Amino acid sequence: MKNYTNQEISDYYDQTEVHYRSAWDLEESLALHYGFWRKDTRSFRDSLRHMNEEMAKGGKIGPNDHVLDAGCGVGGSAVFLAKQVGCKVTGITLSQMQVDSAIKNAAEHQLSHLLDFAAKDYTDTGYPDESFDVIWALESVGHAPNKEDFVKEISRLLKPGGRIIIGEYYKKASPFTEKEKTIFQKWLNAWAIADLPSLPEFRGYLEKHGFHNIDTPDITPNIKKSSWRMFYGSWYLTPLSFLYRIYNPKVRYFADNHHKGPYYQYHALKKGLWKYHFVMAEKK
Repeated sequence: MKNYTNQEISDYYDQTEVHYRSAWDLEESLALHYGFWRKDTRSFRDSLRHMNEEMAKGGKIGPNDHVLDAGCGVGGSAVFLAKQVGCKVTGITLSQMQVDSAIKNAAEHQLSHLLDFAAKDYTDTGYPDESFDVIWALESVGHAPNKEDFVKEISRLLKPGGRIIIGEYYKKASPFTEKEKTIFQKWLNAWAIADLPSLPEFRGYLEKHGFHNIDTPDITPNIKKSSWRMFYGSWYLTPLSFLYRIYNPKVRYFADNHHKGPYYQYHALKKGLWKYHFVMAEKK
């Protein structure tokens, strides 16, 4: 298992942004995450919007809340919340390139008065105690080398009675076989993730650091179509990656290996090695 530095995680997003621009419709969706498929979902773009809608509902976010988007990407969720809810959002990410894109996206949507972004580590933000009403984290906690450090920091940052809403993947609690470990780690390494916690493990961190009313709905059925869509796309990306490497032998690691993630995440999901959960909780 390889641990990734903050710089390597930033490099991952910087090197692969071009992939997200084509495969995730990044210019319009501003999203770098799985989609939430409901019965009324008609397109991948709709599923990405539905993920934000479901999380906003789960976090009980209102116009008077100040939200910290921990791992904000290019600002998609922040733009959604400011536009649809009318709340103030502070977004942080390790990538200065993403910060610049998020600031640009906020301006283009005429939401700069509600949104601000900074390059910060969400395990050590430097913000004052009790600065936020809600912590939002959509597929970002997995990158934390130590997930408990993330929980400690968000507990410090939340006001009493503040809420968290997290959308994330969690590995199965039972031991992996050697073959399962190989499949699982090939997925994570392609996405600059060292390891994932099990849900009981993560819940334990929340309880230890002052959270209660913890709810962890399993939404794996709602993201399966996104998982399959990524897997299907990997068959197209793999030969392109091979050809690109021939003509560009100095291609950087994540740009060269990113296509493996969509392939192995699907196989790991089919084998029951991980599930996708929302995690909602309140600070005591």
